[in-house]
Amino acid sequence: MHLVRGLVLLALAGASAALRPRAEPVEESSPGGSKTFIVELTKGCDVENARQELQRQAPGSKVRKTFESDVFTGLSVETTDHNVESIVRGLGDAVRAWPMRMLPNPAPIVGRSFTAEEGPAAAANYSLHKYTGVEHLHRVGLSGKGVTVAIVDTGIDYSHPALGGCFGQGCKVAGGYDLAGDGNYPVGPRQPDEDPRDRKGHGTHVAGILAGKTDSFVGVAPGATLLAYKVFGSGDGAFEDILIDAFLMAYKDGADVITASIGGVGGWSDNAWAEVASRLVDAGVVVTISASNAGQTGPFFASTGASGKNVISIASAEGGDLAAEPFVVTIGGTNESTFGYVPSNAAWNITTMPVVPTSLNTSVTDDACSPLPADFPSLDGAVALIRRGGCDYAVKQRNAEAAGARFVLVYNTPTSLWAAPFSSNTNSSLALVDVPGGEAMVRACAANQTVTVDFSRKPSHKVGVFNAAGGLPNAFTSWGPLFDMQAKPDVAAPGGNIFSTSLDGGWEVLSGTSMATPYVAGVAALYIERHGGRTLHGAALGRAVHRRIVSSGAALPWSTTDPLRTGVPNNDFGFFAPPAQVGSGMVNATKVVEYGTTIDFEPFALNDTANFQGRHEISLTNGGDAAVTYRFSLQPAGAVEMLQPFNQFGFRSRRIKDLESIATPVHIVPEVAMPDPVVVAPGETKKVVFDFSRPTVGVNETAMPLYGGKVLVTGDNAEALSVPYVGVAFSLAEQINPAWKSIEFGQWGTPPTKTWTFDLNTTVRGYPVMFASFEFGISELRWDIFEANWTEDRWSYPPVEGENGFVGSATSYSQPGRLSPFIYFDSATMQANDTFSFPLVDLVRSYPFITDSYQFWWLGAMADGSQINSGQYTMRFAALRPLMNPAKSESWAVWPVPQISVNRALSNATTQAPSGNST
Repeated sequence: MHLVRGLVLLALAGASAALRPRAEPVEESSPGGSKTFIVELTKGCDVENARQELQRQAPGSKVRKTFESDVFTGLSVETTDHNVESIVRGLGDAVRAWPMRMLPNPAPIVGRSFTAEEGPAAAANYSLHKYTGVEHLHRVGLSGKGVTVAIVDTGIDYSHPALGGCFGQGCKVAGGYDLAGDGNYPVGPRQPDEDPRDRKGHGTHVAGILAGKTDSFVGVAPGATLLAYKVFGSGDGAFEDILIDAFLMAYKDGADVITASIGGVGGWSDNAWAEVASRLVDAGVVVTISASNAGQTGPFFASTGASGKNVISIASAEGGDLAAEPFVVTIGGTNESTFGYVPSNAAWNITTMPVVPTSLNTSVTDDACSPLPADFPSLDGAVALIRRGGCDYAVKQRNAEAAGARFVLVYNTPTSLWAAPFSSNTNSSLALVDVPGGEAMVRACAANQTVTVDFSRKPSHKVGVFNAAGGLPNAFTSWGPLFDMQAKPDVAAPGGNIFSTSLDGGWEVLSGTSMATPYVAGVAALYIERHGGRTLHGAALGRAVHRRIVSSGAALPWSTTDPLRTGVPNNDFGFFAPPAQVGSGMVNATKVVEYGTTIDFEPFALNDTANFQGRHEISLTNGGDAAVTYRFSLQPAGAVEMLQPFNQFGFRSRRIKDLESIATPVHIVPEVAMPDPVVVAPGETKKVVFDFSRPTVGVNETAMPLYGGKVLVTGDNAEALSVPYVGVAFSLAEQINPAWKSIEFGQWGTPPTKTWTFDLNTTVRGYPVMFASFEFGISELRWDIFEANWTEDRWSYPPVEGENGFVGSATSYSQPGRLSPFIYFDSATMQANDTFSFPLVDLVRSYPFITDSYQFWWLGAMADGSQINSGQYTMRFAALRPLMNPAKSESWAVWPVPQISVNRALSNATTQAPSGNST
């Protein structure tokens, strides 16, 4: 099971009423080298009987956890005697099985930290909420009061003043559970307890964004009640079963919203965690999960849990404001204003010092890039004020120092990124001031008014400064769509450079889809406060809120660059960002909560050209008091030609481009038969149909283009909503092929053979190693062994041992991953029974240095725990082609050398894998 885990890792003192014991079933903390599965059982079955039955069938199996919920009934198990198919066939109440994955620890992009003493909150004028409609909802009195939101994360430091300062009934953090403990889970055993206090900080930052509040800082839903479910210990990662357990706990404890800023490389909607999350939405819970932060890998690299149907997958965009240190400007001796600055090093502490601009032109492009005039006034005892741009900070400092300056204040330009100025010159103190502050001081000096600055005051807040990258998609957001062509992510929210709570009463700036996700969860809480939650709406609530939030999104401009690395882009491509990157765009909370218009829809998945789905419909409801006429239009976004062909040396297989390689969009727009305007009476619902045609203009199918956009729905009541669409302008089955790089046997470089001894001696290497690279996700990868001379016309799916010549499925040593091909099995450091079984499901596409090339070492063991016997066999190593029917032989890409011979008599018995039953 370690292989699949590796794939996912590679694709982030309370009241006693809240402290309640939990019944903990038998569980081992780590699957080690054995095979681990999540098994769904028939709803209502006797789970204890199923557990006992499994252990009778496979005495060496272990049940890690049991799930008994009206949403999901099942087990998480370790067994060396089953694969995902046989465990379902062998266990009477089993419905389905998934290989269990591990999710990595959340890994946001770290910015600046602030201690509690440096200021407990951001100033009232530092607020993202005016850009998302949340500020308006706060003004009309909404706060999320009465809504329960569960945060599944690293816990919450509930001692933080902005998070209530306490834990338990009557506190902001009213309950929850620590499912991991404070030990080194998942390396060591779980140590669950009743106190979900955060020791890492990620969950605390998330909680502040969602519901934090002080006199000058306010989260999205400051009146919401929080439940904290801690699923990470001090080790690296958490297994899926603990996440599923946390979600089911939150549901049982009455959460209206469950949010998790957790994810790994996935892209399949049917993984176990995503499936449970989807069912919770069907039960009425709103679920928000982060889209993950692997944007550099390019399209088709979506996350795990966020891929669930009707789960709201959240992309990230830069907010309009950033947090900054305050300083006071006094003009004319009496007029005081506060602006923001960021020092290059330590904060300034000067008091009432005059300001002297080096130019009175606020548009100058090279201010102080040349030596100042000889008759320029002395800057000794003054602060030099210089416009940014034209040369390095060090040059500006040097020229100002020549006139006596010891303090250099550079004011920003509207298109320059806000960040601490870096300079190799340490002879003078350097700081960056925001655009309004700098230009106000220059204008005052130009009018012959005195200007002084004071950096000595220590106000209890930060201030907001203009973010030149505001409204741009963050390059780190993982792109969709899913491998089955469903649209993900769903919507975007502020997630870049977000100021929020941290451990020990402190504050921190972090970036990531982790930050955007609680923002949307807070918007959902505001909606539920106004319109009612699960108690009122029942199972319909989760889907309804999903549709309200997704349809509210505002289009964002095309951007695939990272402003922190390359600066704010100057060029406007004239394209919107595609739904595969940002979903419907930036969430608008005012639309979500206050609009009378409601659209019910499935996101428009147009699929590929071979399986094109052109007809889509929406249900349009007018919840207002007067009839509304709605009109419809298309808003296309930038398209991407995804294919990265073989490089000139042929070292790498062709693959999907990374983000840096798709910086320039292309124009691909499908034709759409738009409906005529529709009049909808108050309280009436009408269906509206859209007929898309496959795009042809500007399409180069061999370049594998991905396109998308939105259908706009605009009423004459000034309400405007949208529905995203996404598709690829080529046939996945024709264009996508797994690359069977090679199959090796013996020492590296020796000729391949079809006779295998399964001698594990390092000098012999008598076992096959398959190297494969996947340019697209593989829903099922099989390594099956059949009788000699078996042919494809006998294919039956799924194959059953003893039928149609099927002998059984192979296994692979679990550790090779991306090891060098020069590394062989070594019994001194490796265990031959540390294997996982084929078939494998839901593999992600290859990406350099993450999942570039897969290795599979068959050491002779079969999926049922036995060893392959000597004899003649047909080997079938095959990957299911995208969107194809597995029951048809032609749907599989098959390795072309099928006939093999096994001669175990030639091998040294002491170097074979441990023997079990014979096959």
